[in-house]
Amino acid sequence: MRETMIRSATGLVFGLVVIGSIVGGPWFNAFLWICVGLLAVREFAKGLKKASPAKVWGFAAFMGLWLSLIIGIPWQSSGGYEPSVLLSLIFMIWVNDSGAYFVGKPLGRNKLAPRISPGKSWEGFAGGAVFSVLLAGWLWGWAYAWIGVLTAISATAGDLIESAWKRRNGLKDSGVLLPGHGGILDRFDGFMITAPIYFILLSLLPLETSLKALLP
Repeated sequence: MRETMIRSATGLVFGLVVIGSIVGGPWFNAFLWICVGLLAVREFAKGLKKASPAKVWGFAAFMGLWLSLIIGIPWQSSGGYEPSVLLSLIFMIWVNDSGAYFVGKPLGRNKLAPRISPGKSWEGFAGGAVFSVLLAGWLWGWAYAWIGVLTAISATAGDLIESAWKRRNGLKDSGVLLPGHGGILDRFDGFMITAPIYFILLSLLPLETSLKALLP
């Protein structure tokens, strides 16, 4: 119970900071993600058992590309800054994470990837996917509810990749910045794959128009 309360309180404060920065305008949004990127590179470098400049600079290059994508999402096709377009991605991943946690914690019996992340279960994955499908249906209509399943798959894949990295380096969490959640890499692992996929979907599908109507 105490763990859930700490996790919820931290998540609330963290969520307000993220949402406030995105709504606050393009400069606040850019500052937020640049901070996330710098902290992620710092955690990556500190977490490596055998740190090398090539690994650190390689990860930094990946983060630079990732940052250019996520900072550019609100500008995707409208020509103006649209916070709702990025907020939809944020909400989709948070809803998936919350569904996976609150369903998997009490009901998880069948392990999803026991060698990589023993705490994850197929029940939790299903819970996150259901929540994501419901939100996707509300955001874009039921014809696009499949985006919820895609979000659950990509967010879970990102989480498992980060978990494998932690296990390889003997880490429980990537950091201690966020009590109950770990570090920046722990909190944003689901975004690493999902954000580029979402960026591509915005180029191919009329999602942005729907979001302007629902999340002005």
